[in-house]
Amino acid sequence: MYVQTLYYFFQEREPILKDELKKVLQIDNDNSFNQALSNMVLFGVLKRFENGIYYIQSSNKKFEDLKPSIHDIIYKKYLKNYHGIRSGEYLLYKYKFTSQVSEYYVILSNNVSSNTRSKKEYKGKVIVSFPKFEIKNDNIQYMEFLEIIKQIDLSDYNFNESIEKLSNLLLDMKLDKDLLVKYSNYYRGNRLSYLRKHVEEVIRYGKSI
Repeated sequence: MYVQTLYYFFQEREPILKDELKKVLQIDNDNSFNQALSNMVLFGVLKRFENGIYYIQSSNKKFEDLKPSIHDIIYKKYLKNYHGIRSGEYLLYKYKFTSQVSEYYVILSNNVSSNTRSKKEYKGKVIVSFPKFEIKNDNIQYMEFLEIIKQIDLSDYNFNESIEKLSNLLLDMKLDKDLLVKYSNYYRGNRLSYLRKHVEEVIRYGKSI
């Protein structure tokens, strides 16, 4: 019964969170659920990737030792349902500010403690922090835009060219300027004063053209 349910809802090598399992298996009692989960691992129905994350082993003998990809793990654990973004150099690559592709994952996610700062996981390839403000569907692009500005020194373009590209991106994203200023104020302190200043410069540049 459980095997059929698992294969209906999940793909082989897809990371499966414990909460997802409990929901699809519809076992309300915690003790009963934990016992069922232990039995599924014991009999090879599920493989444990790490505490709280499981997967279905590949049925192809050639790939049976392969585990879920880090990319898929990060998406399920930190990014799904607008709960986080991938920041760092990747974000500048995504929006064509650089041609450099980073192998590291710099993650900002609601799904960690609010005190989490630069927590390293998976042999240092993943760095996770709590965001400056809670990420939601209606503000996720504001977070991405501000994170690009935060790391604008990684841009392949000079400062004036970067400001021009940011101004164009602001229009493409259809971001509200007042809201952008509001969200930028979550980046507090003297160390991040340059970010708030750059936001003003981007807005001012847009008004001048």
